[in-house]
Amino acid sequence: MHEQRIVELITRKIAGEATLEELGELSYLFTRYPDAVYYEALLEQVWNLGQHEEKSDLDETFNKHKLKHKVDLDFSSSTRINYKRPAFVMTVLACILVLVSIYFIKKEIPQSNKERIEIIAGKGIRKEFKLPDGTLVRLNSDSKISYDIDMQNMNQRDVRLTGEAFFKVAHDKERFFVVKTSKIAIKVLGTEFNVKEYPGGRESETTLLKGSIELTVNGRSDQKFVLKPSEKFALVEKNRNLVDRNRNLADKNSSSVLMIENISPVKLGDQEYIKETSWIENKLVFQNESFEDLIPKLERWYNVKIILNDPTIKSYRFTGIFIKENIIQALEAMQLIKSFHYKLNENEVRIY
Repeated sequence: MHEQRIVELITRKIAGEATLEELGELSYLFTRYPDAVYYEALLEQVWNLGQHEEKSDLDETFNKHKLKHKVDLDFSSSTRINYKRPAFVMTVLACILVLVSIYFIKKEIPQSNKERIEIIAGKGIRKEFKLPDGTLVRLNSDSKISYDIDMQNMNQRDVRLTGEAFFKVAHDKERFFVVKTSKIAIKVLGTEFNVKEYPGGRESETTLLKGSIELTVNGRSDQKFVLKPSEKFALVEKNRNLVDRNRNLADKNSSSVLMIENISPVKLGDQEYIKETSWIENKLVFQNESFEDLIPKLERWYNVKIILNDPTIKSYRFTGIFIKENIIQALEAMQLIKSFHYKLNENEVRIY
């Protein structure tokens, strides 16, 4: 069964025992079953727990892991935990194997009411995979993408995105590749671009690196925007004083502002970074952003909940980059710029 082989190969890869041939096989299986990258993330978390926790803490750690992934994994209440690390890892692997098996069985049985595949990257997780047409996708934290299970035989390669993703589209002169969000639609033949639109956010952004794209705003199909490399399109809900900016393309009666601008590198030290796409290199770059605007980014990046009610602290502004810092190191670095206190309890951070 493919699902058993995928779990076996992922485990060997994480343990550093996979051969080049096995890594190639795993890459091929990910191409056929891209949803399986989600289970790779879970296996990596389990492996890290087994590597770093002391034996006396494994029971408590396992219970925390059950709570964290109770929606994803079917942990039996009667399961006994052996305090030897391999047994701990294999217990969780068995749970994941059951879940993966159920997933693949559902995918292999024809179902008229389930025509799309959905891939989800949870908070704190960023994954890379290929779609059936060969398009490379990097999915940012707290994001999901869906596509037709029969994409290769469709007249148009259609995907839907919630959150943020970078696309390196496989060229196909006969079929357009279309990315749809709740606010915009992007049509290309083959190019590289980034799309960001999180639920509850004010902005929908599209950043073009190579090639060209045609963009339309939902409900305004007669109005098309063509982007050139290094240009960014932004649709911003008009709840701030933006109408006086020169880049405003909307009239005063509109509920949103449309902006097209060149992307500008952020200079930090002797290095320059593209803020809009730095996340694909696991770098969180921010420039002159308020603490309030940084909160959702930090929550997604570190898988935490941040509570901040002080309006003065909310207005603090920061410029910087986080690469390998954990949430504590990130907050301590921010404290060097502005004075505030924090308290960390499990995955909840209170700022005061």
